[in-house]
Amino acid sequence: MPAIEQEIRQDARIPSGYSVQELLASPLFATSLTEAASRLIGIYHEAPRSVRYTSDLRRWLVAQAALAFYFENRTGVSREDLTVTRLTEFGPLHEFASRNTIASYMAQMRQYKLFTERESRDKRLRPLVLSEAAEHLIRNWFDSHMASLDLLDGGERLAVSQADPRLLYYAHPPAARALIADPRWDDPPESLKTFTFTNLGSNVIHDLVARFPSGSTLSERCYVGELKPGTLASRYHVSRTHIVRVLNRAKALGDIGWDGSQYGDNFWISARLIEGYRRWQAVKFEALSRSIHGACVRLYA
Repeated sequence: MPAIEQEIRQDARIPSGYSVQELLASPLFATSLTEAASRLIGIYHEAPRSVRYTSDLRRWLVAQAALAFYFENRTGVSREDLTVTRLTEFGPLHEFASRNTIASYMAQMRQYKLFTERESRDKRLRPLVLSEAAEHLIRNWFDSHMASLDLLDGGERLAVSQADPRLLYYAHPPAARALIADPRWDDPPESLKTFTFTNLGSNVIHDLVARFPSGSTLSERCYVGELKPGTLASRYHVSRTHIVRVLNRAKALGDIGWDGSQYGDNFWISARLIEGYRRWQAVKFEALSRSIHGACVRLYA
């Protein structure tokens, strides 16, 4: 038995998986989301160009499918390589993107050096592999969620992930497949789509909701202080015009606003938006917690 497995079998328990209802009922879940949001924003600033491209939820779903195929091949779960053709034929993705759109997304991801082509005896296949930089990003993303789950129950998921790189390879694909097939995740409420179906993706919604203290009681209007579009634009490397357009759509839905001067002090977020965000994120944490449980059983039980 490899030494790493001996150490993990002795020291780490099999972590629990949770349902959306259990997560939302936890008094620590809001805090774990706030901490996760801060870490995800940090990942964005580490590689803004690449992360921004995959932040649109539709591109994110295609990227997650590509990662799932790649990791399944790497662990031997599947003998098939990751190829653009295989992705374009993956039926669940057709709910949000055509075959041509999927191919276009993957071409852009290759341009951003997230995936590179591997040599193959069959020149028609053109298999893709994950770049070192992209694996670093997805591992950081994965570990940030492990830390948030550990906060809920005092678990050791993050320590196990850092000790054994295989955990990502085995746990990611089931979670990705579950989210791709789950309308609670890939068809969020309109208030969330305002953010997640744009190039800003989830970055700004993470930022906005994280401003509200996780321990505070929700009210119809949850005040978070000052918010200036220019500051957000600088932080996320987009034009102020684009930020204002997104914020105005959310304002028209009644989900954000300013009591004082426009785009200045006394910025508020609706309880509906915060609650919708928490429910939406709980779907992701449900999928991840259950996939981590299954992967740990497979690797260490």
